[in-house]
Parts: sequence; structure tokens; C-alpha cells
Amino acid sequence: MENLKSILDNVIYLDIETTGLDEKTCEIIEIGAVKVKDSNISTYRTLIKPNGKVPTSIYKLCQGLTEEELMNSRKLQDVKNELIDFLEDLPLICHNGDFEKKFLSYYISEIKNQILDSMELAAILEPWRKEYNLDSLIKSVTKLEKDELHRGLEDSFDTLKVVNSLLCREWIREENKKKNTSLYSIIDKDYEFLKKWEWKEYLLKPLMFNIDDYPYVSYEENKKQDIKLKKIDIDYSKYEELLKEEEIWNNGGDFGYKYREEQKSFSNKIRENIEREERIFIEAPTGSGKTFAYLLIAATKAYLNKKNKKIEDASYFISTNTKELQNQLIEKDIPMILKKLGLDKKLNYGAIKGKANYICIDRLNKCDRLNESKESSLTQLFLRRLCDEGKHGDIEDVSYWAYIHFEIDKYLKEINCDNELCDLDRCIKPCYLKNRYNELPYENITVINHSLLSCYPYSEKKKIKHLIIDEAHNLIDKCYDFFCEEFVSNDFEDLLNQVEKGYPSVYSQLRKLNAEYGYRETIDLNKLRFLVEEIKSNIIILLNEFRNMKLINGKYNFTTEFFLPRYEIEESMRNSRLPISNIKESIYALYKVLNDYIRNITLEDETNGDREFRNLNDYVGKLKDNFNIIDKFLEESKFYAKELEVDKEYKGCTLRNIPLNVGELVNEHMLKEVKSVTFLSATLRIEKSFEKIKNHLGQENSKEFIIPPTFNLKQRTKIFALNDIGSYNSSNYIRNMAQFIFNTATKLNGHILVLFNSNNRKQEVFEELELLTSGSKIEVHLNRKAIGSLNDQKRSVIVLGGKGFFEGIDVAGEGLNCVMLDKLPNYNIDYPILKAITTYQNKIYQEVNYPQLCIKMKQIYGRLIRSDLDYGYFVLLDPGKNSNTIRNIERDLGGPEIEVLSSYRVLDKMDYDYKFWKRYNLNVLLREMRKKGKDVEKNFNDESKKHKLFWQLAGVKDGQSYFRNIDYNLKAKL
Repeated sequence: MENLKSILDNVIYLDIETTGLDEKTCEIIEIGAVKVKDSNISTYRTLIKPNGKVPTSIYKLCQGLTEEELMNSRKLQDVKNELIDFLEDLPLICHNGDFEKKFLSYYISEIKNQILDSMELAAILEPWRKEYNLDSLIKSVTKLEKDELHRGLEDSFDTLKVVNSLLCREWIREENKKKNTSLYSIIDKDYEFLKKWEWKEYLLKPLMFNIDDYPYVSYEENKKQDIKLKKIDIDYSKYEELLKEEEIWNNGGDFGYKYREEQKSFSNKIRENIEREERIFIEAPTGSGKTFAYLLIAATKAYLNKKNKKIEDASYFISTNTKELQNQLIEKDIPMILKKLGLDKKLNYGAIKGKANYICIDRLNKCDRLNESKESSLTQLFLRRLCDEGKHGDIEDVSYWAYIHFEIDKYLKEINCDNELCDLDRCIKPCYLKNRYNELPYENITVINHSLLSCYPYSEKKKIKHLIIDEAHNLIDKCYDFFCEEFVSNDFEDLLNQVEKGYPSVYSQLRKLNAEYGYRETIDLNKLRFLVEEIKSNIIILLNEFRNMKLINGKYNFTTEFFLPRYEIEESMRNSRLPISNIKESIYALYKVLNDYIRNITLEDETNGDREFRNLNDYVGKLKDNFNIIDKFLEESKFYAKELEVDKEYKGCTLRNIPLNVGELVNEHMLKEVKSVTFLSATLRIEKSFEKIKNHLGQENSKEFIIPPTFNLKQRTKIFALNDIGSYNSSNYIRNMAQFIFNTATKLNGHILVLFNSNNRKQEVFEELELLTSGSKIEVHLNRKAIGSLNDQKRSVIVLGGKGFFEGIDVAGEGLNCVMLDKLPNYNIDYPILKAITTYQNKIYQEVNYPQLCIKMKQIYGRLIRSDLDYGYFVLLDPGKNSNTIRNIERDLGGPEIEVLSSYRVLDKMDYDYKFWKRYNLNVLLREMRKKGKDVEKNFNDESKKHKLFWQLAGVKDGQSYFRNIDYNLKAKL
């Protein structure tokens, strides 16, 4: 502390440790503070005795804190006055100030000091960061090392160092800029509302500032650990044969690669399919290395074709299901494989999404709503700095904390790249999307997502010729969404508001266009207002009609197939056709007036691409599109499902036209000009056949290939269907389910993932588990980030997840050994697409329902086993009453027999299975080590950690090795 300096003077760095995140149910247990007054540093630290029980995880998080020490500390009322005296009236700098503010105001309301949030400062100074937590910043903006354990005073010191580092880095950047313009002067000149921003005065560099006083500051923009690889001569024309050369893949020692013949086989199939310009479906089970296999082929073929000037065949598109998977490929998988192959400097790669996913510099700068308050101006400053020079601009890359803190969602529709108006070829702004667009022709591997593939908008810059569709099973359901047309009343009202309140408004653009062409029209604002209000009134009338029908029954939106509703609402649906038709006609009236205005003002050969003309043309086009959607919705058709959705609070409604025969649209809109297509997934077959998915996607003539299962599912897993928890809609189901989850977590020490078909049900179970686990070591989490904590052998963790967790969760080893599912993911009998298909195409319920059920169940089961030494239980909490469905699932999962048992029997069986699997893994590990000649005493713990097992060598005595599994009360000796 003697040598520690603070750039900021007369401030206090303060941190509080609490028992949880909710100030009303959790308590402050420690306060640490560092005071900098007149350049002198003093500290304050105190523990606070809690009134209730503290979760054991808190002691693990707070290094060195013991229960005895905490329970013997002073009560809050005993430390209040000395804390207030220490704080004086100095500003408090807290990392995540919003959190500290709510706890301090709730527990110590006497503290009135100004609170500055150092996370907010970090986000403004370095807006491109994905993480702003203290651990992440310490690792990235300083040269210091920090573990992830927290104590109040230590975190206060860390906050001081982070603030010092952030300011030093900013001032160095400002010195290196050509214009040498400081952030302080920019705020002073351009941001009226930010002149009183709490951090503004601290952005000025002190007169006597010496950067050498802060030697721990790191000036690397993006710290990366570059793996050193030895030079290896690689014959790229060997393609999949390179998989045999383990020296390539273990180069750098970070991969742990093992050659598998099956991986080579389907890598070969992918290459042959590309060379023959054909289409193929490949089912590659979990653990078969499909990502590795297709990236190897894409990379080697791209390199050789590029070298031989075959430019069109040197470009490969990979389509994934989600943007998260896009990011994983771009940030991890592709760079790693290219590095191993020595192609990282020879091939280009990137990801691109739909235009709405990017920030438009022009729209951002013109958005008046971002200049109405201090909060909105701060959002504008954050986004402008993020998008500066076109280096960033993908909304998906904005830190989750920053996205919420700056309320970016409020402004998104006004600042993203508008699909119709965004002309990337003519854009002159430093736009990130424009830069990505212009890079497309030079890329060898481009990663997109399935949604973008369905309406690929960049073909004028680069066409898709060779396509690999990963996670292709998602196309079964997603294609209905891709090709659906919808009228959304709330979105349409936003469109109507643009007539008078847009930025710029339709009315002002009409006047400007009219002036430019000699005032050929008389623009009647009152008439436009009347037409807009008439549409809004008709929408209100329709919503009131739905309210009078009393459609909503519970917590969910109401949905129905409009022409095939339940018997009791058939007449009501018929009666609603007139108010829907009235909306359509009133939209046409507005469209007609605006269109006539535009046509009367300009002649076809006069416009020369006027911006106002293009904007207005686009606007009336949107009106006409919505008119057409409603018009089609009101026509009964055997080729479409007509879905009506009404908001649960009657705040809006959506009309959808969903095409039933999507195969033709897949070929027309997604694959029309593509030379070769590879459909890949771990779960493509339904009832042991590719036929259903091939027919659904219009790919009847495609080839197919199956990779044998990688793991021994029958011996490494058990599947149970419970017969005593009750039906998912019964009154005692939630309580019974929560009790079973808790009992299982107690027995297995956590490591459980519970999946739900309903978010409301998930929340209800979470609340029950909060009560059951209170005072125990068991933790219950709802967010995706908690998945990583399953791997922590010192913690007992249950993660609850919704449908977004059905796939993409990858926890290998002993971190996850039980997956539960609340109920079978069946279609609701009133699901509009189901109703339409069974009625118009004469199919039975099971014929439509089972394919999607089968795919989802295989995906969920696939969360459990991710490596050779994985094991565990898959439990269906409510398996339903159809035994045929259970037997069909049993066949398609390819695992053991599904045992239908009571919850008590299942819990009894777990003791034996759990010990057996753990001991088996210990024996396998030791056998492999002996085979490789590795010293057990020296290497066992490292080998166990590498396989993500919880076994440790406890010691050696009298030549006998003793082992313990630290996740379980289990010991073994050798």
C-alpha cells in the first residue's frame, strides 16, 4: 500500500459483499473501503453478522472467510456510525454501482454520498469489451494476476487499480490520435446533458500526472495467449487423411487429439459431396467431431482452390442454428483449426448476419431520442465510441451488462441498419456492416445462421456456392418461421407513428419532395392524421372484440388456427373477420393517398434516386405488404396455416400466414444457386430413417450417410420415467418435482440440469427449490452463465433452463451427470400448424408431432454424454400416458431401456450406479496411464483434471496408492 497511488483524489473506493443479489431477501456481510484524501490512503474493513443463514457457497467465494468469524462479528447497527464517519461526504466509487446503491440505500439509508459506477466508466472508455466484471478487467487492463475469490477490501483495491488503468489507457489512446481530441472536450462540446455526468471531471489528465507511477497498467488492446507451434510440412491435398497425423493436431499441446476412423470416413463424404456438387444428409452423433471434420475439408479445399485460382470453389459457407454458434465458430473453432494447419495467414474468414443486427452510424447520429436526457446521451456516447472507425457495430457483440445498463433495446429499431434503406454499395460512413459486406468476396469461410440463409441479402456481393448446414435438424421447425408472413399490430402502429412523428416524418419528407419538384401537390396533414387514427381505431375495435370473447385463460398469449378454432369459439372467430377486414381496408386507404401523392409529385424518370423518394417509396411498400398479408390471412387455404395470436393482456395481436409445404421454398429461396449442400447434425433420423426430414425440406434425391454411435450409451446412462410425480398440469406437480430435484441433488452433490417446456413452470419450480435449499450448500441457478459452475467440484449446483437449453449445452466429465425434463415436448393439440396439416393434408396427430418430439428428445439426451468417460441419468418427470410414445423414444434414443419407476426407486438405484461409474472411470484412467507408461504418483491428478473427473490421488503409503473422489464420499485404493 505504501507505493500504491491513485489518479483520483478525494474519493473512496468501496465494495460490499452480500449473501445474494436481492437486497430485500439478502444481507450485507462485509464492507471494505479505500479512502484517498489529499493523496493519502487509508482503509476500512468490517464483517457484519447476518440475521439469517448464509449459503455455504459464500464462504467458498469469499476467500478465508469462516462461518465462526462471520457469526462472531458485529451487527450492522453497531458499525453504521463508524462507517459513515469514515466515508465523510466523499464520492464513492463502486464497481457495479447500481448493485451497491440499492443495498446501501436499503440497509444504510443515512449514506447520501454520490456513487460513481466504475463499470459505467469502463464501458464508456472501452465499449468493445464483452465483460466488465472486476475479474475480467483486472486480467485485461492490468498486468496483475487475480483469482476469482472476493473480499471487500481487496476488491476495493482492485477497483482503484482498474480505474487507474482505464484512465491511463484512455490518455495514451488520446495522445496517439491524429486529432488529439480528448473525451472530456468531446463531451463538453457535443453532449449538453453529459456536462454533469459524474465521471466527466475525472476524464481530464492531472497536471502533474506521471504515467510511470502506474507500472502495472497493460496497454495491450486485446490480450491473447498465442500458442507457439513448431513448423510442420503439411500436404493439404491429403484432405481427410491429415486426421491420421496426430502431430499436426497435438502441436502446441492444447488439443488432446485422438484419431478416429469414423471421423475420417464422414470427412471424406463431405469432400466427395463438394467435389461432385451434390447434396447429402450426414448424421454424426455427439462426440464424433463433426465441426472439426467439416472445417478441415473447407479449409484445405479453400486453400488449394485459391492457390489454383478457382475463386468460386475457394469459398465455403457454414450455416449454424444460432448467433451464439456463429460466434463460437469465429472466435474459437475456425482460428484454432487454421492455426494448426498453418493456414491462419493464408485464408480469410468471418461471420455475417442480417442487417438489423448491426448499428447504422447515420441513423445513430440522427436519432433525436438519444439526445433527450443524461441517460439517453450516455447511451449515444457509448454507441458512438463503440462504432468509431467501423471496427465494431454488431449488436450481438455488445456486452450483456452494457446492453441492459444503457437500455439499448429502447432505441434499437431507430439505430440499426434498416433492411430496405441500407444501401451498402453507396454508404460512405465508417460502418462495420459495410466493412464486413466489402470483405465478403475475399473470404474463404463465411459463417451465417439459418435465419439469414432463408433470405440471404448479400448475393450481389457474394453468392453461396458451397454450403455446409450444421445443426440441420433445426430446419424442421424453423422453416415455418423463415417463410411465415406476419402482421404485428404493435409494430404496425409504430409504422403509423412515422407519418407525423418519425425522424424524419413521412409528412416532412413529402413536403420536401414536393418542394423540390415545384409544389405539384397539396399535402393535407389533417387527412393523413384522420387515416392514421382510423387504422388505430380499427385495431382497438378488434382487440376489444377479442377481450369480449374472453379468449385469455391463464398466463399465456392466446393462439389458434383462425379457420380451425376450437368448437366453442368458432362463431367468435367468424365474427372477428369483419373488424380484421376493416383494418385491411383502412390500411389501403392510407396507402392509396400516400402513393398518389408520390406519383403526382414525381414522374418516373425524374427522381434520380432522391433519398426522400426512396424513403417514401419504401414506406408505402411496407403499407402495401401489410395490406397483402391481412388480405391473404382472410382467405382460407389448404396450403397455409392461418395463425392468430392475441397478447395475454390484449395489448396487441399478430396475424400469420404460415406455408405448410416448405420444401419448395427451401429450394427456391435457400438453395437455388448452391452447387453443393451438406446437411449435418447429431440428430437427423426419425424412426431410424432420413426420409421425413428429406421430404420436409424437399431433398428427396439427396444422399445420406450415418456415423456409428461414438459412446456406449447403454452402459453409461440410465433413463427413468417417473410414475408418481403427477401430470404437469396437476396441482401438486410443481411441489413434487421440486422435492425430487432437491433429493437428487442431495444424493448426487448437484451437477444437475433440469429442462422445461414452459418458462412459467421453470420459475415456479425455482421458487420452490429456493425454499428447499435455503441454508444448504445446494445452489439453484436460472441463467446460462451458471452452466460453467456445474464443473466446480466444490459446489453443488442445479441449473434450470428453458427450451434454449435443449441444445448447445456442452459439459463434459463429471460436471453434469443428471439431466431432467419436465414433460415430453409434444405439440399442443391446438397448435395452428398441427391443426392445418392434420386437416388439409389428412395426417394424424402422431405423424406430425413425433418427428419434432423425436429430434428434441435426442438433442436433450445428447446434453448428458459428451465424452468417453461421461455417465449419468436422464429422467422424464412427466412421461405422459402413451406407452407407445415412450417405446418409440426408447428406440430412437439408442440408449438403454426406459425404466418406468417411482421417484423413491430411482433415488435408491442412484447409489449403486453412481459408485459403479465413478470406480469404473478410475480404473479406465489408471489402465490408460499404465499403457502409456505414465507415473501415477506424478501424473494422476493432471490426467484426472484433463478428463474433467473429480478423482484425486490422496496419497501413497507402503507402496499403496489411495484415491478419493472429492465430489462424493467415495474412496479407493490401488
